[in-house]
Amino acid sequence: MKRTAVIFSIVIVVLLVLSVTACMTAKKKAEMAQNKPLVDTYWVLKSVKGEDIPKNIITPFIVFHSDGTYNGNLGCNKFFGNYRCGKSKMKMEYEGATKRLCETMKVEKLFMLHLHSDFKQYEIIKDTLILKDKEGEVLRFFAGVRPE
Repeated sequence: MKRTAVIFSIVIVVLLVLSVTACMTAKKKAEMAQNKPLVDTYWVLKSVKGEDIPKNIITPFIVFHSDGTYNGNLGCNKFFGNYRCGKSKMKMEYEGATKRLCETMKVEKLFMLHLHSDFKQYEIIKDTLILKDKEGEVLRFFAGVRPE
């Protein structure tokens, strides 16, 4: 009888541990499910090297496609290229851009300069994409709504 009580207690403890672990895993999955996907999200540029993007320009953005290509707008000119992702790293190969001359090119030049980067880390936290090099954050985007 004592042995049965011990076994019963062990079974209860194991079930409680499994239950708590399953809840934590479910919570983690729910949190991860709230993160926007890298691919096919309209990523609007928020900052370059910590400097916020002015609001009075055409909104710079990038979209990563499932075929390993990307394209977007630098704030004036359209651009495109290829990318490869590892577990948390990203290599971007800038291919080209249109060559319009616009009134303000400061943001465009900064953004384009960093499209050639090998990002040591990229992370998505809910609706924010952060690309980092060995020195820290380079580009920050938020998931926007693609204009029609």
